[in-house]
Amino acid sequence: MSAPLEVIVSSDSASQLWNCTVFDLHSGSSLLSYRGGNSAARSLALLRGEFLLSGQLGKNFINVWEIQRKDQLQQKIVCPGVVTCLTVSPDGAFLAAGVAEAVYLWEVCTGKLLCVLSRHYQDVTCLKFTDDGSHFVSAGKDNLALVWSVWR
Repeated sequence: MSAPLEVIVSSDSASQLWNCTVFDLHSGSSLLSYRGGNSAARSLALLRGEFLLSGQLGKNFINVWEIQRKDQLQQKIVCPGVVTCLTVSPDGAFLAAGVAEAVYLWEVCTGKLLCVLSRHYQDVTCLKFTDDGSHFVSAGKDNLALVWSVWR
């Protein structure tokens, strides 16, 4: 078995050749590219080291790629509006997406939408789970930063 390889995963909202690219951390060479549209800012997430997710720029869906799959079959999760930001809990149990002024929270293993949180007055622009996954923070264009508890 080979030693682990340190990589950087980057998305590009203006590229016409790829959506996300994996680069070797030490050499800077491109190792792998994922095609299919462009990613919005703050919408790239790694799910359990198995899937790469990104919010499609200006569209109402989340791109999903299986990391180890050679043919890079792109799947899509349809959302009720344009995805402005995206995050996954550290244990991979939850997916949160900002859509307009609301935060949508899904349970990953079932795909069930757990709740829609609507406390922002303008678009949600950033989401981040705490290290233990018990809470997440949402921030928006309304200059509010809100802390949410995740019920388990």
